[in-house]
This record gives sequence, structure tokens and C-alpha cells, in this order.
Amino acid sequence: MANYELMLIINSTLGDDERTACVDTVKQVLKDHKAKIEKEDVWGDKKLAYKINKSERGYYILLDLDLDGTQIKSISKEFNLNTDIWRYMFVNKQD
Repeated sequence: MANYELMLIINSTLGDDERTACVDTVKQVLKDHKAKIEKEDVWGDKKLAYKINKSERGYYILLDLDLDGTQIKSISKEFNLNTDIWRYMFVNKQD
């Protein structure tokens, strides 16, 4: 298991209930792949550097994970199926 950061940009036009459901789906996918969420940092609605799906704003969430790196490919496949997750990036935190 290694420490990773996961940055998510979610559709900012979602209502509160839809956004919560999307975040819960992300957490369930991570849990299904035996990832442990160490810390959750919600940055909220921010201006994007460039338009994504004709939108200038996105909802940012940063998660610190304890995760087996071999699971990232499987997790990515599931994230790609969710149209409300606009962008995501895993970063290995080296000590």
C-alpha cells in the first residue's frame, strides 16, 4: 500500500444532492478497491483554467488515499463511466 493524492473535478452544475451522490459513488468505488481515505479536502466551486464541457467552473475535491497502486487502472475505468466526473488525477506521494 502506498500514499496517493486523488484530485477530482466534478460537474459544478449538479445540485447538492446530486453532488453528494457523485462523491459517495467515488468513495464507494475506492472502498471496493480496498483504498482507505486518510483525508478529504473539499475545495468547492472554482474557476477552471480552460472550459470543460462548455463550463468555466468545476467542483474540486482532494483526497489522500492509502491505496495499492495496481488498483488505479481498475478505478480509472469506473471513473471514466461517470459523466459527472470531469477530470481526476492520481499522484503518488513520495516520502
